[in-house]
Amino acid sequence: MSYRVVYEVLQRRERPNPKSFVGKGKLKELKELLEKRPVGLLIFNGYLKPSQHLLLERELKIECIDRVRLILNIFDTRAYSREAQLQVHRAKLIYEIPLLREWIHNAKSGEHPGFLGAGEYETDAYYELIRRQLSRIDDELRRLEIDHNNRRKQRRKRGFNLVAIAGYTNAGKSTLLNALTTEKALVEDRLFSTLSTTTGRMEGESKQILITDTIGFLSDLPHFMIESFKSTIDEVYFADLVLLVVDCSDSIEEMQRKLATSRGVLFPEVDPHSVVLILSKKDLASNIQSKVRLARETIPVREVLVLSSTTGEGVNDLRRIITSTFEYPVEMSFRLPHVEGVNPFLSWLHAHTEVVKVNYGDDVEVHLFSQEKDHSQIVNHIVALGGRAI
Repeated sequence: MSYRVVYEVLQRRERPNPKSFVGKGKLKELKELLEKRPVGLLIFNGYLKPSQHLLLERELKIECIDRVRLILNIFDTRAYSREAQLQVHRAKLIYEIPLLREWIHNAKSGEHPGFLGAGEYETDAYYELIRRQLSRIDDELRRLEIDHNNRRKQRRKRGFNLVAIAGYTNAGKSTLLNALTTEKALVEDRLFSTLSTTTGRMEGESKQILITDTIGFLSDLPHFMIESFKSTIDEVYFADLVLLVVDCSDSIEEMQRKLATSRGVLFPEVDPHSVVLILSKKDLASNIQSKVRLARETIPVREVLVLSSTTGEGVNDLRRIITSTFEYPVEMSFRLPHVEGVNPFLSWLHAHTEVVKVNYGDDVEVHLFSQEKDHSQIVNHIVALGGRAI
């Protein structure tokens, strides 16, 4: 699906008209304009309430879509995996429900010009069909989410460290993944070229580091869309390290807006100390120092790095940052009694440290390497469980 913009119409208002989104005069102007210069579709840069949507289509006699529906239509063309297709279908169905409710009170669905082909059903039957479809989709997405969780557990059990690449759409995330791994993720200069996760192993490192590219952020998305793509976004929340990518070839104002959106998605779920902010596309950027200052002031992250995945400048610096994150310089050996709480503690150690040896005898003997930031927490647990150093 693609669109060709024939013309644009602007209206400056403090807020949308509660009845028709555009003002009364602008609605009349649109009617006259469509008679002289007819088009196949009107796109409104905002969120149309169901009543506004219905009024506009009835008055203008043309299919009208808003920003959310446009995004969903774009998603539809980018959804290649089964999971992405299910997520998009779920979001579209939830988007349609309030429109359908509004239409039930006004007319039969077949009279509606752009209603998901609903003319085939009476609205009440179609509404029931939507509910059954949503139930089936939710069941399948839950099964896929369980698969994701099991895969993450298996990776951790096998000693893999997990890194997620996050950020606003079209920021250069897939290009960065390709620069760091042997993966060849799809790279296109357009929005939402990535709707599914792609994971690759970091090249040239003895440590087992997996890097995952995730769906791009977007501002002002309704909650149901974020919820529909929850399993994809969860890859960010469960990662050991998050690379937050921001396009520094954008203007200061545009960067500020995208940084604010990224901050809203990441925090408070993600620990700021586990986030490295990447200012990408350095080869296309200007006024870089001001943008670095803006990044540091907007998001509390561990480090800010400027690079270009295309030219390779700064990529090796990022490699060093990633590998140093998973270094465990503190060596520890201790014994724990067989008491309640030991097994959960051992599970935590396997997930957060490099466990070399666990021997089960009269006591549980543990030998591991940890990061400095975890040392005091480990010591506190050992003391609380009645353990002792060897």
